Amino acid sequence: MKKLLLLLFLFPLLSLGTDIISLMFYTYKVKDASFNHVVEEIKQELNSKDLKVLRTLTISEAIKARGIKDFPNYTVLLACDKKEKESLLLRSPFMSNLIPCSVAIYENKDGSVSITILNEKPYLKDLSKEDKEFINRTYSELRSVISSIAKPERKKFSNGYLKKMTRELRNISFETSYNIKGMSFDDVKTLLKSSLDGVNMNILAVEDVRKESPKYSFMLACNLTYGDKILKEFPHFGTLAPCRIYLYEKPDGSVGIGYINIQTLIRLYGKHLHRDTVEVFEKADKDIKSAIKEVKGE
Repeated sequence: MKKLLLLLFLFPLLSLGTDIISLMFYTYKVKDASFNHVVEEIKQELNSKDLKVLRTLTISEAIKARGIKDFPNYTVLLACDKKEKESLLLRSPFMSNLIPCSVAIYENKDGSVSITILNEKPYLKDLSKEDKEFINRTYSELRSVISSIAKPERKKFSNGYLKKMTRELRNISFETSYNIKGMSFDDVKTLLKSSLDGVNMNILAVEDVRKESPKYSFMLACNLTYGDKILKEFPHFGTLAPCRIYLYEKPDGSVGIGYINIQTLIRLYGKHLHRDTVEVFEKADKDIKSAIKEVKGE
C-alpha cells in the first residue's frame, strides 16, 4: 500500500521525463571570454537596466578557502533588486526564492562560461495576476540582458508540451513552511541564526527587507561542504543557492518561516544525481529542519 501511495505521489514528477532540467532552467554559454570578464559584463548590464545587483557571492573562492582547490570558478549574483520587492514579499513570502533573482555564472571544463537562471513560471501558481506579471516581466528583462551577452542553450518546447508540464507542476509543493507562536520576530530571527550556525549552515548574509512591522527578512544559508558536492555535479542549483530561509510577521503576531522544499527538488532532479549527492540534499534538509525545531523548542 505504501509503495502504491508513493507511486501515485510521484507520478506527476516521473511523467515530466528527462526534459525537466531544460524546462526548469535557462542556461546560456559564452565561449570566447574569460570568467571574470563575463561576471563584470553581466553586473554592468544588470545595473544599467534596473536589475540592480544586490550582492556578489564568490562561491568558488569560499569553497577553495576550505582547501578544495579543484573547484571551478563559480559566482552567484543576487540581482533584480527592484522597489516592488518589499510589497511582493509581504504578500507572497516564498517569492524571495525568485526576487532577488539568482544568476549563476560558472566555468566549464572546456574553458567556456555558462550562465544559468531559473524559469520563473513553475513557481507562480498561487500568485495574483499583478504579481505574476511583475515577476514575468522582471525575468523577461533578465533573459534579455543575458541573451545580449551569451548564446542560449535552452531546448525549445511546443506550446502543447509546455501547457501539459505546467499543469503537472501545479500539483507540486515548492515550499517548506513553519509557524511559530509566542515569540517576537526579533527573537525568532536571533535564535534561528544561532541554530543554523549550530548545524553548520553558515549565514553568509541577512537581508532585512522590511524593518518595521510587519517585518520581513531572509537569510542566505550555506554549508560549503554540501555546496562543493552539489554544484560540481549539478551547477544549475546555484540559482537556488545559498538557501534562502525567510521569516516574516503574520497579522496574528506569529512568525512564519519558510524555505525551498528540498524533498521536491530531490523528486524532480534525483534521477540526474548520484546517490551521494542526493544524500547531501537530504542532510541539508535535515539540518535546516533541526534548526527550526530548536527555535520552536521541540
